[in-house]
Amino acid sequence: MSEPKDEKEKDWRDTLPFPAHWLYYIAAKVVIVALVAGFALHYYGLL
Repeated sequence: MSEPKDEKEKDWRDTLPFPAHWLYYIAAKVVIVALVAGFALHYYGLL
C-alpha cells in the first residue's frame, strides 16, 4: 500500500471542526442539503 506523501494527507477527518464525530458531520451536511432541496422544490411547486 502507498503511504501518504505529506503529513497533511494523513487523514482528512483531522481537518473537520470536530474530528471525533466525522460521521455526524457528514450526516448533518446531507440533512441540510436535503432540507434545502425540499424547500426549493416546494417553493417552485414541484413537490
